[in-house]
Amino acid sequence: MEPPYTAGLESVGREFDRVECPVEGTIPSWLSGTLFRNGPGRFEVDDQSLNHWFDGLAMLRRFRIEDGTVSVSNRFLRSEEYEHVRREGELKHDQFGTTAPSSVWDRLTGLMNPELTDNASISVDRIGTDPIAITETPRAVKFDAKTLETEETVEHNDGLSITGSLGHPHYDFGTEMVVNMGIEFGRTSEYVLFERPTDSHIRRKVGGFEVDRPAYFHSFGLTERYAILMESPLRLSPRSLLRDRPFIENYSWDDDLASRFLLFDRQSGEVVSTPRVDPCFVFHHVNAFEEPAESRVVVDVIAFEDSDVIQSLSLDRLRSGEEPVPGGELRRYRLPLKDGGIAEQSLFPGPVEFPMINYRAVNTRSYRYLYAAGHSGSVATGLLNCLLKYDLETESHTVWSEPGVYPGEPVFVARRPASEPGIGETDEDDGVVLSVLLDTRVDRSVLLILDGSSFSELARVQLPTVFPFGFHGQWYPDDERPHRTMP
Repeated sequence: MEPPYTAGLESVGREFDRVECPVEGTIPSWLSGTLFRNGPGRFEVDDQSLNHWFDGLAMLRRFRIEDGTVSVSNRFLRSEEYEHVRREGELKHDQFGTTAPSSVWDRLTGLMNPELTDNASISVDRIGTDPIAITETPRAVKFDAKTLETEETVEHNDGLSITGSLGHPHYDFGTEMVVNMGIEFGRTSEYVLFERPTDSHIRRKVGGFEVDRPAYFHSFGLTERYAILMESPLRLSPRSLLRDRPFIENYSWDDDLASRFLLFDRQSGEVVSTPRVDPCFVFHHVNAFEEPAESRVVVDVIAFEDSDVIQSLSLDRLRSGEEPVPGGELRRYRLPLKDGGIAEQSLFPGPVEFPMINYRAVNTRSYRYLYAAGHSGSVATGLLNCLLKYDLETESHTVWSEPGVYPGEPVFVARRPASEPGIGETDEDDGVVLSVLLDTRVDRSVLLILDGSSFSELARVQLPTVFPFGFHGQWYPDDERPHRTMP
């Protein structure tokens, strides 16, 4: 018997254009802007199912909130990948868990001159005021902010030969730079720290670190002075890329390896510390900050025991519901910059994922509140089925859940931007939390709006159909200069 949430794992057959949706409750009068969400929208190529949740063809969602009303749009990203699938009935490039048709010669030449997918389904960013869809390759796709129409694939042409790019870039509000990490695969591979001005697509390499067997990464941590990679034992042998198998299957878990942190100095680009910890796997960093008096860096992540969570997110396993999806815990590491041991602490056992903070106010700083999607049981038995707010100071949490409802990533929207005078600790949770849910009781998706402080429901918006479960996105308020609200 299929689990009730499988409707969120099926392709959507219709695109909507600025459809006004019924609102139950009251949307705060100050909430005015646009929520962009990204994620898969189609899980088949011709008559063949894709293998993994991460493989689906990208579909953008746009939620426009203004004067207490909400309109919704969705549109497939007309990437080169999408158009090739439409014309040829097959993939052009390998996806995360599904291979494209190719020969050994294709794969050999691909190592020397890699062709990368632009199926940009992970999140949304901006170059200047132009929104772009991004993924784990450098090939972002620009789209129109109002119509969601695809405009062009972004070609950097800046001399950096990065083949893997993390799907969670950071924003430095002081320097107005976008900071990210990438991987240059080769006989000897290199982790690359790079940055670009917010209004430019031209990247500049800050530093690098060579490795024989690169790990898989999805995000990284940032402090005022350091960029922090957490390297798990899930490692790649570059030669394995010659084999005809999905990208992620070229990685294997090495039981003989520990996990380690790589602390890149953001000025020099040098790796200044490589502390090792017990093996674990991380999709998402939560926050990181420095404690100068103790000469250490604090790094918070959502940690898994191993990388089995990746296999658990295959479409076959998710749709069958026969095996549990491993849950992550909120874990804190205190890393010494000089002498001293590493301190590891479980802050909240979970299961949790999709962490969110008041990014503009507290990223790179000590913070108090975390929002996340979670599971109402102590052990995850299926997809995440609740939202939670965790208070790091009191070590307490508040849960929002309803039977038959499966939430997506919570998005925190501050009432006031952190740049306004007077914002302080009491303002950290002053805002709302937005989450797109699957409500199996009415067989449609819902946009939920919670109070960021009390975590009580303010409003819900009935959407016109079921949108497949998405990944990440951004909220852009109505001001002259849009700003990032999350990693």
